[in-house]
Amino acid sequence: MSEDVVVRAARAGDAESIARIHNEGIAERVATFETRARRAAEIAAGLERGLIVVAEREGRVVGWASIAPYDDAHEYYSGVAEATLYVERRARRGGTGRALLEALADEAERRGYYKLVGKIFSSNEPSIALVRSSGWREVGLHRRHGRLDGEWRDVLVVELLLGEARGEG
Repeated sequence: MSEDVVVRAARAGDAESIARIHNEGIAERVATFETRARRAAEIAAGLERGLIVVAEREGRVVGWASIAPYDDAHEYYSGVAEATLYVERRARRGGTGRALLEALADEAERRGYYKLVGKIFSSNEPSIALVRSSGWREVGLHRRHGRLDGEWRDVLVVELLLGEARGEG
């Protein structure tokens, strides 16, 4: 983990920063199918429902990551979660993303999850490089998984096994 990055559980006061970073990602059109900007109030409401961590540099939130249930309808997937990660543009490639992924995986494992999954636009080479270097495995490609601004996008499916599922012990 980068020495100047502090990762901690998100608090209600972080909602504005999380929304700002998320909205930057939406505007860039390289990481999400979402097109509607998020409001801090929406983020604040979601903070109580899941696991969200933030990364701070010099006391300022510069990134966040979260997990959400993979499938609420089937209890046999209760140990699987979908991960999301956003880092503000000027904080990228400085260890923030890696620190967030590591902290998120550690906390997810502590909470009993055995697998994290993610979906990354196949054109998002920096994010793909980050998960590869962080031990995530590429599972496959969902072709034409959705449209963004009228254009089909493919997504790379990745996973990270945690704890006992990792097969270490």
